[in-house]
Amino acid sequence: MKKYRQLEPYIEEGYKIFSAYSINKHLSVCDCGNCITPAEIEDLICTPLHKLSATQIGNYVGAMLASSDKAIIEVHYFLPRMLELLTQGKIFYIDEGFSLSKCHFERTDIWKPTELAFVKQFASAFFKAVLDEENFELVTAEDWLVCFGLSGLSLQPLLEYWISSAHKISAIRHFEEIFIYSLQPIGIIYKHSYFKDEHKELNNEITEWLNNKKTLEAFGKGIENLLLSDEPLNQGLIYQLENMYNIIEFELKKTTK
Repeated sequence: MKKYRQLEPYIEEGYKIFSAYSINKHLSVCDCGNCITPAEIEDLICTPLHKLSATQIGNYVGAMLASSDKAIIEVHYFLPRMLELLTQGKIFYIDEGFSLSKCHFERTDIWKPTELAFVKQFASAFFKAVLDEENFELVTAEDWLVCFGLSGLSLQPLLEYWISSAHKISAIRHFEEIFIYSLQPIGIIYKHSYFKDEHKELNNEITEWLNNKKTLEAFGKGIENLLLSDEPLNQGLIYQLENMYNIIEFELKKTTK
């Protein structure tokens, strides 16, 4: 995964915003001794925050008590390093939103307005950097929608920015990836199902966005303009864009019936 150096100012700000938080050995984690050991907890406490590894953070997040207030408060301490690792191309706890699923940013009674404002700004800046990335392999814009959706943040600003970037090849390719490969047949219609049954509201939000006439028209127009422009495009990309354009046109015809 690519390193996003342009996000370093956000990381510096994050360390300042959350600098007042600290932890002790009584962390809100599973105490079975297998999820995280006493020695690993000791390492978390003794190691300077900015030096914690992705493995250490991953072990901690995996052992966190999912939704206890104390655990959410404790994650404030770790958050700057968690975000820093993501910007460095290091992901952890991949099964549930690259580790942010236990942050519960929807808990406005626990997260301060200034903290939430920062996290929202970071998410938007990070998503913009992802959409500008043309050479993606394993991690796509969809994966980061899942990441931030599971964290409790609103997806609407990210989806709106995606539409505003519909003229860019990279944003179009990310859209193609999610539209072609992530809509699954549910009865006679296709729905997004990445979040599975536990988060139907997020699946529905993305499904509606993907099938929305405004979304389809924006990407259709973006592709058309690229194909008609003087921008040099190789034959493989031209074929890819033409194929996606035809798919969008077909979907738009269905919306007018």
